[in-house]
Amino acid sequence: MFSSLVQFFNGEGPLGFAPLAAMIMSPVHCLFGLHIVRRGVIFIDLAVAQIAALGMAFAVMHGYEVGTTQAYWISLAFALCGALLISLSKFKLGRVPHEAMIGIYFVAASALGIIMLENTAHGMEELHDILTGNIIFVELAHLKTTAMIYGAILAVLIVLWKPIVSISLREESAPKGGKVVLYDFIFYSLLAFVVASSVQIAGVLLVFTWLVMPAVTVFFWLSRMKGAVAWALPLSVLMSLFGLWASEQKDWPTGATMVVVLAAVVCVSYLVRLIVPLREAGPSQ
Repeated sequence: MFSSLVQFFNGEGPLGFAPLAAMIMSPVHCLFGLHIVRRGVIFIDLAVAQIAALGMAFAVMHGYEVGTTQAYWISLAFALCGALLISLSKFKLGRVPHEAMIGIYFVAASALGIIMLENTAHGMEELHDILTGNIIFVELAHLKTTAMIYGAILAVLIVLWKPIVSISLREESAPKGGKVVLYDFIFYSLLAFVVASSVQIAGVLLVFTWLVMPAVTVFFWLSRMKGAVAWALPLSVLMSLFGLWASEQKDWPTGATMVVVLAAVVCVSYLVRLIVPLREAGPSQ
């Protein structure tokens, strides 16, 4: 039993370094997802992920392989442009909600990606890989680089935690006017760095799952951000590892299995929440 666990985590088993990748990547995405869910702009993470994937498709169209340094920087540039576009497009929308604009960005990026990959030699295979990822093939060196990038991003997020949380919770003390745009751009730029690093490993669907599903599950029960962080991060790790284990046992597609497991947790949590109502507490840090 112990030797099996060692193999599961040290890259010697059939899943390679996927368990270690899930332990590093899922809590970071979850931390951003808590803010996104609380802001009520769920399409943002999916849109940024898809725009990063569009950058990856652009790189493939110009002869770069997915996972190369060149493809990463192109994907990151696209994601940062998407973050800027999302930050600036929230003003003067009238009766049009910001979420509608974000949804348009997502659909447009998806369509453009298909057009770009249609004219490549293995376009549909590349599209499949961008959507579902290849987490079981991640190399340790790539994972170390990703972990260092995440560490720097988390350091910035911790420094700016208070104003970003106040914006997410719509508190009276939240920054106003141009400061909101600045903090939003910083937040979405950090998200862009995370997504650009993870899409080429985990794929768009799993990235969206890590960002949204643990946060949704926890917010069924908690309203305080600190409590949500304390529960959502370990939940995202445990359910990701369970999804990896299930995919190995059943020989199912890895990324898709992880998505289904986390989605099942959301559904069960919601059904239990319907049966066991709780007293709602006001939003707080």
